[in-house]
Amino acid sequence: MSLSLTVLGSSGMFGTLERACAGYLLESDGDRILIDCGAGTWRNLLEHIDYRSLAGVILSHRHPDHVSDLFQLFHARRYGQKESLPEIPLWAPAETLDRLCGFAKELDQAFVMRSVSPGDSIQQAGARFSFYSMAHPPDTVGVRIERDGVVVAYSSDTGPSGDLEALAADADVFVCEATLQDSDDEWEGHMTASQAGAAAAHAGAKRLVLTHLPPGRDPGLSLTQAHKTSGDSEVQLAVDGLRLEVGS
Repeated sequence: MSLSLTVLGSSGMFGTLERACAGYLLESDGDRILIDCGAGTWRNLLEHIDYRSLAGVILSHRHPDHVSDLFQLFHARRYGQKESLPEIPLWAPAETLDRLCGFAKELDQAFVMRSVSPGDSIQQAGARFSFYSMAHPPDTVGVRIERDGVVVAYSSDTGPSGDLEALAADADVFVCEATLQDSDDEWEGHMTASQAGAAAAHAGAKRLVLTHLPPGRDPGLSLTQAHKTSGDSEVQLAVDGLRLEVGS
């Protein structure tokens, strides 16, 4: 069986006319899981699926460029038809759930809140989702998805000291943040493209997909810098609408 991951948004910090903020659609065994949903991802999601078919949502952390369009999904599921749709699971760090419910306490009318921490795992859509600690100022988890020997890993936002080697070990696809470039000042909780390449090489990931590039970056330069450190890992850029088919 295969997994597929569609990039709904690949921009870091804020969206542009060309790229939404962070968001990904994972499809497995006919089930669809939304992983992060920053600004602009809602409209992109609607280009690919009927939102009513979502089986669950995973949020990596509370920053707005990863969660803001959750409220679009909430309104659609709660008020978008004559009768509200059944609640679906929403997995996220407890800090993220607390902040979201503090803003809109009625979220539990559309979602079943389930907190996750590094070391936790869940079974959904015939796949295993495992959560790893990432080095980012709020509580942040990376997500590893495994099914029938196929592995997709997603770093979310992290500095190089995150648990990246375990997250992406032998991954078929490793979607990794590459916010910075070699000439940038260090920024806590983020990585350069060179560091992303090195992380993929150390983990033995087959393919590295660079994401979370802020507006104004030269993506070609990020790609070049990642290639220099990525060893045998193939490298490509995440772009909105990219569909990654993994397995057979």
